[in-house]
Amino acid sequence: MKKLFTLIALMAFTLTVQAQHDEGDFFIQPRIGATVSNLSDGDKWKTNVALGVEFEQFFTDQLSIAGGLLFTTQGSTYRDVVSNAKSSDIKMDLYYGTIPITANYYILPGLALKAGLQPAFKVKAKARQNGVEVDVDEILSLIYLETGVKLNTFDLSIPVGLSYEFSNITLDARYNIGVTSIISGADKVRNQSFVFTLGYKFGQ
Repeated sequence: MKKLFTLIALMAFTLTVQAQHDEGDFFIQPRIGATVSNLSDGDKWKTNVALGVEFEQFFTDQLSIAGGLLFTTQGSTYRDVVSNAKSSDIKMDLYYGTIPITANYYILPGLALKAGLQPAFKVKAKARQNGVEVDVDEILSLIYLETGVKLNTFDLSIPVGLSYEFSNITLDARYNIGVTSIISGADKVRNQSFVFTLGYKFGQ
């Protein structure tokens, strides 16, 4: 039994060493995962795919800066209060190209806390109900009956989260706090989303 515990301890030490990085290390990390999102006035959270790549530069053995490009679909689901049928819910999909930039502090080898800024640029926005898909800006013009009410192209959020690295495989979880409104000329509506990704680090 003593030998078994010794072997387990040695294996744990080896894995810890593998996750340790040095000043000057540089990594490229493809990432794939899921975005769980809602809007500040939405009724239900929705899940979509997230896909991208991240670059990470270490300035000390504990501190790094990461930046990348991540394609996400955010939005929300709104209940149809008229029919009250789930099949008639309105699903709003907002497609973004995001540029997450984070400072990462490794409190333990492989375990990092992270926070930063995430500029995002809207690619397109669609809403679906009962199999019918329309442009979101068209819906806004009908709801507000005003000119100038439209979706903003630019969005800004603050990502906070943590990641854990094991043999170059990284599990990353972040919450993106919406800062700017997604709509101009109307009530303030912000994005809010969780992003969970799995990545693999290349380089050193």
